[in-house]
Amino acid sequence: MLSIIIFVLMFSGAFLTALLAVSFYWASLHVRARRAGTQLVLETGEPDPGGEVLKDDDLSTIRVWGKVLERFGHVEDLRRQIHEANLKWTVGRVTLMMLLGSTATATLLWQIGFVPLLPSLFLVGLAGSSPYLYIRSRRRRRFRKFADQFPEGLESLTRALKAGYPLAAAVELLSMEQPEPLASEMRRTREEWNLGVGWDLALDHLAERIPLPEVALFVAAVKMQNRVGGRLNDVLLRLGETMRDNAALEGEVRAVSAHSRITGMILTILPIVIAVLMFVLSTEYMGIMLRRPEGRMMLGVAVLANIAAHFVIRKVAQVKT
Repeated sequence: MLSIIIFVLMFSGAFLTALLAVSFYWASLHVRARRAGTQLVLETGEPDPGGEVLKDDDLSTIRVWGKVLERFGHVEDLRRQIHEANLKWTVGRVTLMMLLGSTATATLLWQIGFVPLLPSLFLVGLAGSSPYLYIRSRRRRRFRKFADQFPEGLESLTRALKAGYPLAAAVELLSMEQPEPLASEMRRTREEWNLGVGWDLALDHLAERIPLPEVALFVAAVKMQNRVGGRLNDVLLRLGETMRDNAALEGEVRAVSAHSRITGMILTILPIVIAVLMFVLSTEYMGIMLRRPEGRMMLGVAVLANIAAHFVIRKVAQVKT
């Protein structure tokens, strides 16, 4: 126990020391830049002679780490997922958090020396992948929220077009009236059009940022109307109604599969509850499992099997529409 406390204190002290050193370094750079009458470009740490903060899209604020990341092929996919999750993180920050989490967990488990090998590997992998899992979860929630808001947004866009507004003004009204994330995406599309980008290219960028079938249908309808003409409001109205019917069907499917999902959750929690009750009611009997290496290995395998069974049940209970 004492070694664990010493390790935590040493790790915390080293992390705080590195954080303070980096903070003092950036503060000194800001002071030098302000004395020179310029502003600092945060991504490069160099003065900006134009007096404006330049927005760069480097992989990492640490140049050496950014050069290392450029050699990997999946970096661009990770950066795209970060942008789709609407996070201000860089790829370098995510990868460093993953490395720090896995290294700290591995060191802590090695100091404990109690957890078997297979559960230790699983915990190290879970700690290392937790930032990426958070990005995926936030990205999925954002897309689901956008899909829920999009039919109502199409109805508002249809009403604006019927009232005589041009497409640019209708999109601007949509960005002002609708909640996030629909408002920000429409505002970005409108700003791209203001900067001289054509509607086709701006809408293609929207479909790239929000890779949903509903958005792809909307982009195709608007681009088709721009090329051949026609009543765009009628097309968008039918498209919104179709999206609402699809959302209602998905809700019915989730309601039908709720029993299977609840059953899977109960089957996942039940072994944990039974194990806790056995440890409380028969400590000496279950203590043998903890004292012997064979028992610890069996407990580790049981935990991994329970987690794998949970994901299998979720996959089986999922109904594709």
